[in-house]
Amino acid sequence: MFDHAKMPAKFADWPREERVKHLAFRFIKTPSTKAVEQSLDQLFWPAGLDTEGDGCFIVGQTGAGKTTAVRMFTDRAYETLRTEDPAGTWYRPKVFGTDLSPIVHKTPNGVRRPIAVVWVDPRPRFNAFMAHTALALGIDFGSRFDFGRASREVAAAIEEQKVKMMLFDDVQHIVDGGMDTDGAGDVLKVLTKGGIQVVCIGLPNALDLEHNAQFERLVADTQIVVPFRCSSGDFPQTDEDGNAIGLEKQKLTPFRKFMAAVDKRDGNRSFLPFDEPSYLSEPDMALRIHQAGEGFAGKIMALIKRAAKLAINDGSARITKQHFEMAYRKSSRCSDEANWFRLSFHEVQERFGSVKAKTTREEIMAATREEEDGASRPAPRSGRKTRGKREKKPSLSDRATRDVEDAIAGRR
Repeated sequence: MFDHAKMPAKFADWPREERVKHLAFRFIKTPSTKAVEQSLDQLFWPAGLDTEGDGCFIVGQTGAGKTTAVRMFTDRAYETLRTEDPAGTWYRPKVFGTDLSPIVHKTPNGVRRPIAVVWVDPRPRFNAFMAHTALALGIDFGSRFDFGRASREVAAAIEEQKVKMMLFDDVQHIVDGGMDTDGAGDVLKVLTKGGIQVVCIGLPNALDLEHNAQFERLVADTQIVVPFRCSSGDFPQTDEDGNAIGLEKQKLTPFRKFMAAVDKRDGNRSFLPFDEPSYLSEPDMALRIHQAGEGFAGKIMALIKRAAKLAINDGSARITKQHFEMAYRKSSRCSDEANWFRLSFHEVQERFGSVKAKTTREEIMAATREEEDGASRPAPRSGRKTRGKREKKPSLSDRATRDVEDAIAGRR
């Protein structure tokens, strides 16, 4: 196995596999990830000190970087907790359906679970949702159970395992899948009544859960992860090839700072495992990358990593426009005429802002189901309020969608 303690000074001398591994475990903070980390920090440290916990929503479009932001928080929390209490065995098991991992501490006195994780399946039902929540705490109810008894067992497990926070990923499935939101609210309320912090992660329409009477009063914070804003005016004057003319006069925007941080050369600590800069923050590259990634940090980083692997494989000293062209064509299956990295710089400037927010696969499936069987969908149980019967609040999910469209189009 390659010894990381004896890494050569130049990335070109590293084995290809080690360069890819270096790339896989590097993260760069953005304004959005910093806001998410701060919010989760403020929830995590006082967990269990009050009689009730709080709820928090972290939402954004697919590829916005919301899961990465949460993972950066949990990774840091894991290292901090291990340092503070090194006894016993600390580990992070995988959870099907999500990149998030719980934090588990096995001690002679039993299992502690500071952070638990639940992935919400695409067609959730009340019993399954409650059962999956219990399984995240190591409790198996089987196929049949009584909600009252199940609630007591969950509450007991929370206290015994010293659970401080539970993360629910893809919570938009509760809305899209037609699950009774009051039922979901009942489960989440059991958790907050147990004193733990409940974090709901998902697409913007997950915010519709805030309209649930059981849960809305428990929501302490909402973080909407939006794409980077960008416009051609963020860059210095350029020639016809996209090269800057004269000295840089304007301050770097958050997007250009992000690109510069990704491309910064800092020896073995560099984000990109290359010995030469790739000029990602320059107009000719930055404008193309922004539109190809729709401004979303997650999509941008996925594209950069794919292009980097191509460059590593062919022995290049940096990532070139040709690597991006190939990576974007493979991932988007676009035509040459629609490939941002084949267009002339003049064409890029003309088309900049033409990218539109895409409808997610989940939204398409939900809309199709409504059209096909909307009339046959069972009515809500009597005696329970539904969002359709409540006075509609100003929609945060609508606002989030507008923010996305404005940012992608370069509007301020």
